[in-house]
Amino acid sequence: MKQRITSIQVVPELPSHQQLFLNGTPFVVIHTSLVEKFGLRIGLEIEAETIEKIIAADEVIRAKNYALRLLREEKDNTTVEASEEPRSTGKPKIYTKNEMEQRLEREGFSTKTIETAIKELIHSGHIRDRKYAENWIVRRQKSNPRGKTLLKNELIDKGIDRETAEQVVSNVETEDEMKVALQIAKKRAKQYERLPIHVAKRRLHGFLARRGFASETVRYVLEQIF
Repeated sequence: MKQRITSIQVVPELPSHQQLFLNGTPFVVIHTSLVEKFGLRIGLEIEAETIEKIIAADEVIRAKNYALRLLREEKDNTTVEASEEPRSTGKPKIYTKNEMEQRLEREGFSTKTIETAIKELIHSGHIRDRKYAENWIVRRQKSNPRGKTLLKNELIDKGIDRETAEQVVSNVETEDEMKVALQIAKKRAKQYERLPIHVAKRRLHGFLARRGFASETVRYVLEQIF
């Protein structure tokens, strides 16, 4: 059954939103951009199906706005609307697709809304799993160095898809990995100084393997130390 739009009013406390009145009754508050997108105007008669689409589109905008507030640590706590271009103010924070999905789920957004919002955020460059993975590896190698295998597994555990994780980890130079492995192995080896060489070598081999270093890297390091 069609309903007639009898009024469209700006919401004082939400200047970027307007309230629709159907058949003289306050109905729903939606983002102003949707008024133009759906060609809404006073006197227009709309079907129930169109009303559902309007409500769904507004929920996507709300989900995107919430996501943008998470992605940006604004110094002035200014809300960034989904219809605006990304601003350079504040310190950006990178979320993975998986992390953002979880945050939106906790806020109560529907699965369909989350899927649409995430897709649009990826397209606009606000969610960049590859960039997240690259930054994470740099931080990891500085604070708690790991081998490629463990780095890849940890990225996958964080929700990065396997292909992206493998591509990013493959960019870690083998030479750099060997250098990192040798550095942490030298520190670890000091704990084995009083042990027989074959025992110390076995323990150091296990330590490096658990850190995710490749077998050829482990062999190289053991040759350098013993």
